[in-house]
Amino acid sequence: MNDLFKKLNVLVRASVNEVLGEDHAIGGARRRPLSPEKLGKNIDREIASLRTRINEALAYEDELQRRAQTLQNEVAQWDRQADDAVAAGNEPQARRAIEQMQLAQQRLAMAEADLREHQLVTQELIQRVNQLDAAVADARRAQEAEQPEPSPPQAAVEEAQYPRVPSLSEVLREAQDKIAHMGDIISAKEEVQTPPPSVQAAEVADEQRVEDDLTARRQRLSKPKS
Repeated sequence: MNDLFKKLNVLVRASVNEVLGEDHAIGGARRRPLSPEKLGKNIDREIASLRTRINEALAYEDELQRRAQTLQNEVAQWDRQADDAVAAGNEPQARRAIEQMQLAQQRLAMAEADLREHQLVTQELIQRVNQLDAAVADARRAQEAEQPEPSPPQAAVEEAQYPRVPSLSEVLREAQDKIAHMGDIISAKEEVQTPPPSVQAAEVADEQRVEDDLTARRQRLSKPKS
């Protein structure tokens, strides 16, 4: 999912640069005013659609936070079970609890890394859309102040003389359509390629770390309480 929002960031920037040029690119100088045709009649709708994407990114961030919290709880639960098993003299059960705890810690580290990365991607997307919104507002103000709309005959002449360039709203729509298609592909790959946690655990279990942890627990729990 992070890949999806990264690609959206890249496509939004590329789309704006393609239609507006470097002078009008997000964060650029925007020296020349834009015509209404350049923006496109659906530009407000496309920016609103990008805002919806931001809401989706924030909702996914909440999901990642819940996932991390669940794993934190799981780590704490296995930790308690390992202590209880060592105290009861049940080393096989303690060893299994330690193994599961360490695997949960690995998944927690990955979940926290995903969360941090996604937060950066989301902030970038928010900034990019805010800048795009500002660029459109600036273009409209400049158009109203400096360049009255050409009369229909003149507009028709210009359209006949020069190849039509897609409007910003059209390019943004195309970018979002690509993103929707990428989302379907990413979801399909995740369903096919992501092994269940039990399979992942079998691949990364570290017996030596389990034994070291078990030894440390024996020593800690064998000390008399003062």
